Amino acid sequence: MDRFRASANSFLSQFEPLTLVLSPLLSLLTAWILHSFFRVVRDKGLKPTLLGFFINSIKLVPGVKSYIAAEKQKVVNQLQSGSISKRDGWRSELPRAGLGVGVLDNMKDEKRKDVSWQGKCSGTVYIAGSEAEGHFSLINEACSMFAHTNPLHMDVFQSVVRFESEVVSMTAALLGGKEKASGGQVCGNMTSGGTESILLAVKSSRDFMKAKKGITRPEMIIPESAHSAYDKAAQYFNIKLWRIPVNKEFIADVGAIRRRINRNTILIVGSAPGFPHGIIDPIEELGELAFSSEICFHVDLCLGGFVLPFARKLGYPIPPFDFSVKGVTSISADVHKYGLAPKGTSIVLYRNHDIRKVSN
Repeated sequence: MDRFRASANSFLSQFEPLTLVLSPLLSLLTAWILHSFFRVVRDKGLKPTLLGFFINSIKLVPGVKSYIAAEKQKVVNQLQSGSISKRDGWRSELPRAGLGVGVLDNMKDEKRKDVSWQGKCSGTVYIAGSEAEGHFSLINEACSMFAHTNPLHMDVFQSVVRFESEVVSMTAALLGGKEKASGGQVCGNMTSGGTESILLAVKSSRDFMKAKKGITRPEMIIPESAHSAYDKAAQYFNIKLWRIPVNKEFIADVGAIRRRINRNTILIVGSAPGFPHGIIDPIEELGELAFSSEICFHVDLCLGGFVLPFARKLGYPIPPFDFSVKGVTSISADVHKYGLAPKGTSIVLYRNHDIRKVSN
């Protein structure tokens, strides 16, 4: 037995230098894994973390991953086959002879197939009832007057430039743009919708933080209740996106967002209200966090921009949500929602020209 132990010790001693090198590396790797695990638990909670780990473990079983992929493909095939069947009779090439005024009759026939949406499509059309018909007539007449214009040619279509400027200024004044806290320099643009407004705000924040702090590997932090436009912005503008779970009240978890901020963070986001739950995030706390961290803070007012200011005037207990909050650097507000403008009308606002001029 002693001879065996001596032989074993002699054999292991040959690998002692390797052990001395690998031991610290293994310790660091273990510490990193544990740190990552507890950070995920801290941000997502123990139950979602364990559930995610369980699901990912199941996918490692031979055949499971391919089975899931096959089932997904079946659903995709069903969706695609259904959409193709609905296109029977659709035109795929230009007609040999023009349709003339008959094209209007064709359009009216197709429009009759639309779903009866009046009063039934919250989140799609924001006006219904007896006043809708007159409002739509007004919008249609106004649009027909300017359907041919190109606002890029400011010297030609001066009226359109004025109207855009007025809408931006009125929206800014409505959202705290003329209060002392805003600095009185709020500016912005009209866009084609909330998604474009959010995209521009994210891009401007990225470029501004690059100029201000030299950040070249940008990251942004949003609550999981935030709009999907931020996912698009992250893909378009090469920004790492962190989605943080909301708390038990379904609002942005300020503490969890604070813990995720690092030297590459350019932007955090809050909604007033968010689309999934109609709940206002703690804008003041998020604004203070952004200000103290010297990063940008975008408030998504696409849904509430033309509701909350008036609700506050009516005496409802609406917490601060606009440029009156220190730290808010940009705001998006959809005029085609409760501003009752035609679809495809939104506003993006910046606290000052410095944020806007870097990229726009």
